[in-house]
Amino acid sequence: MGKTILLVDDDTYVARFIGFKLNKQGYTVKHVDNGFDGLEIMRKEKPDLLILDMMMPGLDGREVAERISEEKLMDMGKILVLSGKEVTDEVKALFDLGIHDYLQKPFNMDSLLMRIERALDATGP
Repeated sequence: MGKTILLVDDDTYVARFIGFKLNKQGYTVKHVDNGFDGLEIMRKEKPDLLILDMMMPGLDGREVAERISEEKLMDMGKILVLSGKEVTDEVKALFDLGIHDYLQKPFNMDSLLMRIERALDATGP
């Protein structure tokens, strides 16, 4: 596969679990624990997919997604959002920005893998 996935999540346990599982599937995973570092990597490295947590200190997931959209750092359809919250107006706003999908924590890893594959297979506008 060889695709690079950027994981922006401040939950170390979740990040390690996702990273381990995705590495086993052949993906290269880069992890940062805050939105500021996530944006910096987005500007420099252009990952193939972004997995973005909603609730983080500093910049939250919504703010990161808005900046990605404003700066046109990536196809918004290549963003998957994770959150411990149920679907809220904030999540609906992210869909309005064009994110690919949303998954509530705790999540099923097979479901995450399916969403990743769909997002990577989808062609952008």
